[in-house]
Amino acid sequence: MENKLLNATLNIVRQHGDSLFLDVSRPYAYTMLIDYDRRKILLKVVTDADDMPTSALRDIKLLSEFLSIPVLGIVAMARGEVLEEGVVYKRDNVNFISLATLARAFRGELPVFVQIKGRRYAFVDGQRLREAREREGLSLGAVSEMLSVSRETVYRYEREELNLSEAAARALARRFGPDVLKRIDIFSSIKADPIDKASRAIDAKTYRLELSHPNGIAYEDRPLFILKDEDKREKTEELAGHLGVEVVRG
Repeated sequence: MENKLLNATLNIVRQHGDSLFLDVSRPYAYTMLIDYDRRKILLKVVTDADDMPTSALRDIKLLSEFLSIPVLGIVAMARGEVLEEGVVYKRDNVNFISLATLARAFRGELPVFVQIKGRRYAFVDGQRLREAREREGLSLGAVSEMLSVSRETVYRYEREELNLSEAAARALARRFGPDVLKRIDIFSSIKADPIDKASRAIDAKTYRLELSHPNGIAYEDRPLFILKDEDKREKTEELAGHLGVEVVRG
């Protein structure tokens, strides 16, 4: 299944952008580097999001933060079940989406649902919800009855203090239109958390990479790739060239 998913991903990428770098010779933390809308994006193609090891997740979070580029997992499943179109599955703050969701995002249709483990929810645009409700002359109580929640809950939705359950999000979108739901920006970089950094720190500004072509990444005024394994030099320099990163010996 993974080979089919990889080939299908390449087809979609080439319809909307360019595949700059690809290496499937080893189970690296990423599969390819692409260019979409003048942005570099690292993609990891894997059948199930939960099959990706923690060490790979840490690598791509460090790369995303210090290179200031998005990283995305392209998957068929999450937790052993098919990942639905329009849903972003989050694992350790890394976004995983289906190929269909990626294709829609390339066309400008960003997803609205987030799934963490078994829970799925959406983010409400409080101002648009309030404007839509008032435009139709509906009270907070009327909307609360429609959603089977309290009036206070609807009030907090409009203040963006609460996220929406999937059922509430779909009900609001049917009643007021999809613009009352916020789109999820999957094309933004993510940050490594303190545990990721502590577990990989070589010094205050240098971090070890375990499943990447470079053996480490450093950041002062600009990112640097650290290389120790000479057998990975060619691919490391190829990747670095696309990213505008200097490679230095570790």
